[in-house]
Amino acid sequence: MTRLTPNQVHVDQPLTNLTVAYLQSTAGFVADKVFPTVPVQYKSDKYYIYDRENFNRTGNVKLLAPGVETEEVGMSLSTDTYSIDVRGLATSLDFQTLANEDAVLDIRRAKAEMLTMQLMIDRERRWADAFFSAGIWDTEYTGVASSPGANEVIQWSDYENSTPINDVTKAKTAQQLASGGFRPNVMVVTQDVYDVLKNHPDLIERFNGGATTATPAMNDRDMMARIFEVDRFLVTDAIQNTAKAGIAEDNSFINSKKVALYYSPPAPGMMVPAAGYIFTWADLENAGGFGVEIRSYTDEALARQHIAEKMEAVVSDDMKVVGSEMGTFFADIIE
Repeated sequence: MTRLTPNQVHVDQPLTNLTVAYLQSTAGFVADKVFPTVPVQYKSDKYYIYDRENFNRTGNVKLLAPGVETEEVGMSLSTDTYSIDVRGLATSLDFQTLANEDAVLDIRRAKAEMLTMQLMIDRERRWADAFFSAGIWDTEYTGVASSPGANEVIQWSDYENSTPINDVTKAKTAQQLASGGFRPNVMVVTQDVYDVLKNHPDLIERFNGGATTATPAMNDRDMMARIFEVDRFLVTDAIQNTAKAGIAEDNSFINSKKVALYYSPPAPGMMVPAAGYIFTWADLENAGGFGVEIRSYTDEALARQHIAEKMEAVVSDDMKVVGSEMGTFFADIIE
């Protein structure tokens, strides 16, 4: 007897409730989470800086006897500049492809997501170059395997000999002194450093010791913020593919083996210091704020090229160190 087979009674078609796209979680990107943004009207301009030393100076207050004048003190001003760059990339959709598209694909949305992700990766790389690298901050430490010298600490991956809590505490105090009173309140670590810290005996002891019936153990990041005494403990774990199109992908973390401490205020303002600010061109069409803006173009010139729509992603910013004494950097902090 001839029997029908499963393959004969069904013609394979794409699912209508599932597609797969490799979009990273935005939680691992820190470029928009560490420093406040400063919306500005013009592409470049200046800002004033009050001298720090006169605000903290001592020795000028005197006991006043009758007829004795008070000591007169002064202050000075300087200026610095910002200069915003505009960056972007684009993609297009042709009429024939759109007309032949399966409804489940939603190519237009997929291309917008791709543009956004590529701009976010570029922004994360630029943030690291501006704020999360050696040679930027007044205070830097390097992790070493043994016999640490000046501005060196034992790498935290050495669970027997390293002291990450003590290292961070000393660095915070040193930065507070160097900056005239601004203790770091933000700590940024790379994913590989976070993996090491989660299993470090010093921190595990604090994790276990901090849990009670009334106050159960919190998740690792919240607990680490408490242990290191910072308002925010951030982990950067964004991935980049550095291979050219057509070549096998070459994935790597944008950042590795790094830690930084910063003083970052909740918001910018008059007479508000910070380790860094992000200047954004608020008045530029389609590029205001620190987010990625998507714009769509359709016109006769594109139609003559058989292009139905051109999509463009744009971001405008200047990532600026405004207080080099308000940041501390640890390089090669793990093996």
